[in-house]
Amino acid sequence: MSEATAFDTHRFVKSLTAGGFTEAQAEALAHEQAHLLSSNLTTKADVESVNADLKVAIRQVDANMKVETEQVRSDLKVRLEQVNANLKLEIEQVRSDLEVKIEQVNASLKLEIEQIQRDLEVKIEGVKSEVQKAKADLLMWMVVALTTHATLIAGLIRFS
Repeated sequence: MSEATAFDTHRFVKSLTAGGFTEAQAEALAHEQAHLLSSNLTTKADVESVNADLKVAIRQVDANMKVETEQVRSDLKVRLEQVNANLKLEIEQVRSDLEVKIEQVNASLKLEIEQIQRDLEVKIEGVKSEVQKAKADLLMWMVVALTTHATLIAGLIRFS
């Protein structure tokens, strides 16, 4: 019988013989019962052995998890660096595109401003020309008016 089995075979035999079994039958049954109990019961040594095996397995799983965690961490770091590099490239491309577009807009605005300046200069010259013509017309009318007045005054002086 193993150390974990606490089975009183003597009491078992007495109980069976009191119930009508022969002593040989009772002892045979007690022997088989003790054998069944000792072969099917878990001993402290069995539990300690399983516990030790579990501890080893847990340490192995823990070590594997650490390795896998480190691998995941490393993979994530590499991926993050790739994403950062891609973002930097995209930002630089957008910046470059914006600079080109700003230059195009500036050039277009410069051309429009120059065209407006030329149009204004042409209109100013037209206005100056009209002012000169108006001055000439006014001067001519003033000369005609003065001549007419002088002629009238001379005619009045003569007839008077």
